[in-house]
Formats: sequence, structure tokens, C-alpha cells
Amino acid sequence: MARYWLICLGLVLVIGCSKSDSSSSAKTQSGSDAVADASADATGFPRECGDYTVLGILTDNQDNSKAKENAETTLLRHPDVACLVGLWSQNTPMILAGLRSSDALGKVAVVGFDEHPDTLAGIRDQSVYGTIVQQPYAFGYRSVQWLTTMAKGGEVEVPESGMIIIPHRSITGANVNEFAADIDAIKSGKGPILSGDEQIDGSGIRVAYITNSLDPFWTLADAGCKRAAEQFGCEVDVQMPSSGSIEEQKRFLESNVAAKVDGIAISPIDPENQVGMINDACEVTTVICQDSDAPASRRKFYLGTSNYLAGRAAGKLIQEAIPEGGEVMLFVGKMEVLNAQERSQGIMDELAGKPIPAILQGN
Repeated sequence: MARYWLICLGLVLVIGCSKSDSSSSAKTQSGSDAVADASADATGFPRECGDYTVLGILTDNQDNSKAKENAETTLLRHPDVACLVGLWSQNTPMILAGLRSSDALGKVAVVGFDEHPDTLAGIRDQSVYGTIVQQPYAFGYRSVQWLTTMAKGGEVEVPESGMIIIPHRSITGANVNEFAADIDAIKSGKGPILSGDEQIDGSGIRVAYITNSLDPFWTLADAGCKRAAEQFGCEVDVQMPSSGSIEEQKRFLESNVAAKVDGIAISPIDPENQVGMINDACEVTTVICQDSDAPASRRKFYLGTSNYLAGRAAGKLIQEAIPEGGEVMLFVGKMEVLNAQERSQGIMDELAGKPIPAILQGN
């Protein structure tokens, strides 16, 4: 049931809040398409979510110049915008760059995701209200640990939902320095041993860890992979597609299958259109999804954040940053990725005061 709910999540995006353009209700469009086209089509946006108006979701295809331009354009077209929200790691630094070039730094609230150094610096100087962070170190560490466990014939306890959730955290001025110290320790190779006393003889085991792009976020996952490989004596190859394309991920999958690796962890870029290639890899080796899920595939399980609940947490930060309400614009690299859809939906549901779906309560 949980898997079904997540698959359908993108299909309910167009009804997350009321639309300000009632005439658009006669049009039909899938939720993910409506969100992706929001900047050019009024079908889904703006949306009234309680005291907040979500103006739209602007994508940049992971192009920093475009991401900065999106922020600058928003400030020009919506001079009353109260909060800019970056859904992916690089979006918040580019929002800050756009605010600087527009002489608007400190005049508009900013909420982000992930622990990019510029984002943490922004929290310290109060140009960013806060950020929702995942635990990419744990993504890498646990992926290597559990792929090795399964390769050696062991069992991994997976909930009926097929999702192993690693909690998110909210970082604000109150805890940013403590959090930054933890990040520095990870980067210096002193990340924690997450497996406790568990012993796994991973000698001879080779696993691959495929990210969805090149980004500082993945540096922490890489550190987790290496720490686990060191702990268990296995080999891990961390593969980062420089183009951020599904074609490059497909090449990685195919090369790993040809090399007969013992397991693969992947963050799918476009889950709906990658089911076939993931299933092909599943025929030969063990595949799990991390960071972003492909719930329609035959992957063993998903390991990572509940991105919908992380979106709800970001919605809370927005409410704290602009408690009187106002206009909000969201920014992301690509809306095809499930985590982008889930985060944006979580934000809008939180702003609208909607209840958390029963299936996710308690996570």
C-alpha cells in the first residue's frame, strides 16, 4: 500500500492546494507534467495554500546559470515574493547568488535543502532561514553495508512498505555550528561507524554506488561508502554522472552488470522512464534505490529520506520564516525525479494545513 501511495504521489500534485485560476480546472494533465510546466502554463499555479501562495516551481536542469537566472527573474516578475525555496542542494546557493545580484539579499526569506557550504554560511549570516538535511553519509554507508550483507547471503530487515527511512533534520541558526562540525568530521574521514558491532566479511565483494549528478551532497555519500568498505573489507566504486542524464546512468548500470558486481545502489534521475533499465540490472545482480526511489521497479528496497515528510519540515520552516504568509517560489533541478515531486507536495500540504497521510504517520 505504501508503495502504491508513493507511485501515485505525483498524480495528486495538481490538487494539493486550491488553484487561483479556476478556469484551468477544465484542463487535464498529469501532476508531474503540470509541475514541470508550471513556469510556462497557468494550469497548476499559482496555488493558494492557506495564507501562502505558491507561485510555481522553476526548473534549471542542474545548470547553475539557469538556476541563478530563475531567482533573478522571480524577483523581477514577483516583487512581493516573500520566500524562495531551493529543493536541491545547489538551488539555495544559486538563489543567494541571484539575491546578491539583485540587491535583495536579506530582504527575502530563503529556505533550502541539504548542507551545501554556501547554505550553511547563509544560515550563519542570517541570509538563509534554515535548511532540511538528509544523511547522505548514511545513504552511502548503509548501501554498502546492506549490499554486502545480501551478497554474502545475509538478510536485511525491510518494512512491508519496501522503504528503509533515514530521518531528515532541520538546521537553523540554533544548531548550524554543531551540524557543520559533524560534516567536517565526515569529510576528514572520521565519520561514525553506523554498523555497531556487526561483523561482515566482505572480502571479494564488489558493489557500485551510482549518484544522480556531481554535487557536494554526494561527497558525503562517497565518504560513507568508503568508510563502510573499509569496515567490511569490500570494494565500492562510486559513480557520478557528470551530465546528470539517464543515458549516463544507463551506461553505468550496463557496465556494472557486465563487470558482474555483487550489488548496485542507484539514485534514479527519471524513475518512471528508468524502470526497464533497473529491472534489467535486477535480473543479474541485487539493486537498491537510494536518495530517490523507482517504486515501480523490482529494486530490493528504497533507502533514504521520506522526501514527502522532509517537504513537510521545509513547509514548517517557511511558516517560521514568514509567519504572516505571502508568496513563495520553489526551485529545483528536475521535476522528473520523484524526490522533487514529493518535497514540493509536502511543502504545499504543510502550508495548506493538510493532515499527514495515515500511511506516513509515525515515520
